[in-house]
Amino acid sequence: MSDTPPMAKVWKVNLVLLLIVLGGAATLWWLDAQEGQRVEADKASKRITHHFSVQESSGPKAVVRVEWQYPSLGKEPQGAGRVTIVPQETAPEGKGAPPGRWRITAPAAMQSNDGAVARLLGILGENYDRKVAESGADPAPYGLQSPAAVLTVHNGAGESLQLSVGQSAPASKKHYLQVGAQGPVVLVPAQAVSGLLQSLNDVREKRLFANPAGRLVQRIHRESPSGQTTLVREADKPWQLLAPLKDLASESRVEAWLNALLQISGSGFAPVSAEGAFKLVTPDWNLVLEGASGEKERVRIQRQEKRLLAWREGEVDALVLDSTQAEELDKSAMELIALRPLPLPQTPAKLQVTHQGKTLTATKEGGQWPKPVWNGVEDILTREAWRGVSPKPHGDAWLTVIVFQDNEQRVIPFWKEGGSVVLAPPNRPLELELTQYQVKAFEETIKALLAEE
Repeated sequence: MSDTPPMAKVWKVNLVLLLIVLGGAATLWWLDAQEGQRVEADKASKRITHHFSVQESSGPKAVVRVEWQYPSLGKEPQGAGRVTIVPQETAPEGKGAPPGRWRITAPAAMQSNDGAVARLLGILGENYDRKVAESGADPAPYGLQSPAAVLTVHNGAGESLQLSVGQSAPASKKHYLQVGAQGPVVLVPAQAVSGLLQSLNDVREKRLFANPAGRLVQRIHRESPSGQTTLVREADKPWQLLAPLKDLASESRVEAWLNALLQISGSGFAPVSAEGAFKLVTPDWNLVLEGASGEKERVRIQRQEKRLLAWREGEVDALVLDSTQAEELDKSAMELIALRPLPLPQTPAKLQVTHQGKTLTATKEGGQWPKPVWNGVEDILTREAWRGVSPKPHGDAWLTVIVFQDNEQRVIPFWKEGGSVVLAPPNRPLELELTQYQVKAFEETIKALLAEE
């Protein structure tokens, strides 16, 4: 008969049971880990690039050249459409093409759409479902004797991989894909090869300007039959208008115009050379956008029938634009000037108004005018007018406002001509015309001001 106390026996039994449970859990974890590794290994073995080293960043394994035979559209022999795409070179300062990830070098120099090129190369990150034929198999049953598309990718290590798209598999939404020139045939989802089945038109950049970041543009130059417009800005400084006159520019209006230019896109391309188009006529617009490091994008645009044709520097054909884009291209320089009578961030501390021989003066105390009606005068001086107009001779001023600020005074005459009111901001080469709403509000302000006095 054992002398072991009952509690000790219970403790030993519980310990044994615990070890059994822990052992079972560890075994299950190990089996699960092994299964996970097996699944990952199987998945890795089915990766399209399993035997081809490629990476996104720079280095010996990065893609250095892409050769693509795109699908025939019936206008050319099967396999006739061949494209070469290479990474965009970093241009020397002040020269070269705009910054970008990729560029087309054959059949001719063309700007490429980076998103479309990413779709083209997306196949490199895909896995196939299963292998249907080994290397050297007859290509005919899979539609590979005349592939729908062929992609050959070269990396910096001198390696290459050819992928050929065959026909759709019977009773399936999957495609046959041959991995390697004479390699095995595998089945892949239709979405995996959709990038290879794009057209050349899909892969070309259709934006008028390839640089999507307006903040990088520091100079805009436009030439048209009506004259030249030039806008510049230095780092951390506002836009300045240099031509057709030298003046302050409206930050918001210039940014809106620049963004509108950067968003202009075409619908396709026309086989018309710039040399032929401009042999007898000049372009309707010459546009140049220049970045901070001196890189430039130049385009020439011509009205032609019910469309616009745009020639980007270095390309042999024309981008087709909708004729409605002419409105932005024709933006008047007078719409881009600063329309605020007082330059930012100035606000008046003291005002003097002279009207019909009567002069009234008010000074801010604690940031407030002595009477609320003076806020209407300040509003006219600190809000944007309707538009800029060329100076012209006037008679006597309808009203004169003198602004006192920082020991300086600015004399601003107003002229009332019919239903419009124009004013001459000091030290600027133009006049500003008020909107009809501003005219009505300012007239009521002046009446109220004189009535209170």
